[in-house]
Amino acid sequence: MIKNYLKIALRNLLRNKLFSGLNILGLIIGMVSCLLILQYVQFEMSYDSFHKNADNIYRLRSQEYQNKQLVADGVFSFLRTGEMMLKEFPEVTTFTSIYHKEVSTLAHQERHFKETNLYIVDPSFLEVFSFKLFKGQVNTVLQKPASIVLTRAMANKYFPGENPIGKILELDGQQKLTVTGVIENPPANSHLKFNGLISNHALRKEYIAKRRTWAWGDFFTYVVLQPKTKTSQIEAKFPAFIKKYLQPQDAAVTRYLLQPLSDIHLQAGLGGDLTPAGDARAMYLLLIIALFILIIAWVNYINLATARATDRAKEVGIRKVVGAYRKQLVLQFLGEAFLMNLIACLLTILLVDLITPLFDRFVGKALVFDIWQNQQFWFIFGGMFLLGVVFSGLYPAFVLSSFKPVTVLKGKIIRSHQGIALRKGLSLFQFAASILLIGGTIVVFQQLNFMRSQDLGMNITQTLAVEGPRITGEEFASRNKVFTQKIIQLAQVKSISASSCIPGKEFYGSSSGIKLKGQSGGGVILYQAWISENYIPAYEFKLQAGRNFSKNKQHYDQRNSVIINEASAKSLGYTPSQILHKKLMYDKKEWKIIGVLKDFHQTSLKEKAAPVMLFYDPQVHDYYSIKIRATDMQKNIASIKSAYLQMFPKNTFDYFFLDVAYDAQYKADQRFGEMFTLFSGLAIFVACMGLFGLTTFTLVQRTKELGIRKVLGASGKSLMQLLLIDFLKPIALAGVLALPILYWGVQEWLQNFAYRMNLNIWLFLLPLLLMAIIAFLTVSVQTFKATRHNPVDSLRYE
Repeated sequence: MIKNYLKIALRNLLRNKLFSGLNILGLIIGMVSCLLILQYVQFEMSYDSFHKNADNIYRLRSQEYQNKQLVADGVFSFLRTGEMMLKEFPEVTTFTSIYHKEVSTLAHQERHFKETNLYIVDPSFLEVFSFKLFKGQVNTVLQKPASIVLTRAMANKYFPGENPIGKILELDGQQKLTVTGVIENPPANSHLKFNGLISNHALRKEYIAKRRTWAWGDFFTYVVLQPKTKTSQIEAKFPAFIKKYLQPQDAAVTRYLLQPLSDIHLQAGLGGDLTPAGDARAMYLLLIIALFILIIAWVNYINLATARATDRAKEVGIRKVVGAYRKQLVLQFLGEAFLMNLIACLLTILLVDLITPLFDRFVGKALVFDIWQNQQFWFIFGGMFLLGVVFSGLYPAFVLSSFKPVTVLKGKIIRSHQGIALRKGLSLFQFAASILLIGGTIVVFQQLNFMRSQDLGMNITQTLAVEGPRITGEEFASRNKVFTQKIIQLAQVKSISASSCIPGKEFYGSSSGIKLKGQSGGGVILYQAWISENYIPAYEFKLQAGRNFSKNKQHYDQRNSVIINEASAKSLGYTPSQILHKKLMYDKKEWKIIGVLKDFHQTSLKEKAAPVMLFYDPQVHDYYSIKIRATDMQKNIASIKSAYLQMFPKNTFDYFFLDVAYDAQYKADQRFGEMFTLFSGLAIFVACMGLFGLTTFTLVQRTKELGIRKVLGASGKSLMQLLLIDFLKPIALAGVLALPILYWGVQEWLQNFAYRMNLNIWLFLLPLLLMAIIAFLTVSVQTFKATRHNPVDSLRYE
């Protein structure tokens, strides 16, 4: 019996190649898109889940408040925070702290490399996290001072073909480190992306001796809690803990929270994160798109199957007359849906396997996804197949099997108003979903272009950023002076300046309790940076009041002067002109405010311009900013490199163009926009395929009607208008339904940006117009052909 059902189903599929092809292609696109999106979302949501105690590991999150308003939300804490939490809270079983050395120089013999992402950690790091050691013992590799554990990639880089254990590496030309272990490279789905782990014994000892453990807040603290411990139990104790250990000015503004390890990667917007965070909102939007594409494909099947009911009515009538029960007919039509979905599924598996490497490159991540060994994939895929058979096959099966043989064999079919209404409703859903996706795509790119086009408050074009030397030595001051002189003498160089951080990177740190001399209250939180005297004119910062640092007043400015920005002045309660020459209290000293800058965007426009204080340091060398002319760029870079290596031997020359690096902050938003566009386009394409099929079938049904209208004098133009209005009318109704939802969704999404584009009426009318144009192009050719038919051909048997 089943074999017979499948044979009949196959025969029907081959008999109606156009509709079968449209349905199968729609199902393939729907399932492939859905599986690729699910693969990406699953990867993003799997971050850090491989650790044994993942459910019990938390990171300390620090919030700072000013006048009861949240002004900073980040992840930095103090050196001894974890140690004291272990002492104070019985719920804490162990902890580890991390200090992130973003850039360092490592050397072995005559080989020097500039390295990123070296972590200075507690010995308990490998007890908290389950990274696999390739060489060495978990309990001992980080116990000794001046020990380093290298990743496999780093070990092969410095000691190719050798056993690295016991070998010596020199850090920044100052400290000798002994290699005590080799660890596997961190997995792609880890937010901890280190190249080496350095024991923090020496660091801890030095800072405890200097009593600075509660003054240096650049650490990441992770704790492991007892199983089933509620975070609220710990967080309720934090106010007393903060009051007991933190310095008064920090305790007055600080609030601690616990962040689950599983939430770290997708919780965007926290300051100072170790790696760029993902975005949970983006994941949910992609899941909605995946669902839309799949449902649209299923809707196509339902619409085409029920629309073809008239063609199959006589078949149903004959089968019933010869003894077929309704149950058998339902099974037969379900068999057709089963076969259609089975063919689509087999092709989907092949395509997903082939496309995955290309998709990995598209999203910029190695998703490490093997469909043949992934049980979760087969569970989802099996569920998708069964849902597809039931959802797309059940309703058409019941509709087709409900025809009465006496009626259909007389050539009459009683049309179901409920069936027509359902088909129209499903079409409305397709059009409304398409309008939402078009609107969403436009908004994502409009907001991205808006942020990129805003005035940053500085000029970052034609700026070559050079990472400063990590190995300096006693003669650094004179070498630094000669280097800057050599660079400024180059014909194509406009200026050179130096700073502790550059645009596109977060400020070095922040300080709380900052206030003016004689000012009452708890003070404010300001970020800080150190710059040379040429930094402000090089970037064309605008002075709202006062002056820049002066080389002629170097000794005075270095010890007594500070420049702030408008945001700092405002937080202190003054305008730029009012605050000029007042004394700022910082680091137990008085600093005269000699200048106030117009606000500038140190990082992307997702966040507000930060309040900052700039200090003068003629020897600062974290970054050099070199303004160059855009002629013979490679020759200019070669000349700069030659001067750099001559003055700073044993260092490596690393550079980048600042405008490119600054724009890289929007890389994740750009990629999300591209993914949104791709899958939205596929969803709209599937919807248009359904519209094409439905139009084709509808026009066949209306052939006699069009013939009669022509005989009665209707012109081809009037018939064209009649048909196009019928096809485009649902789009207008879909727009009425979709646009309020689009407006609400856009408003919600834009709330996450500090600077937002203005919404106007065209932003919402454009998706509707584009959908109408797409639909018009889809149906116009078929409609035109239908109006050109000779009425004699359609009415010859009447």
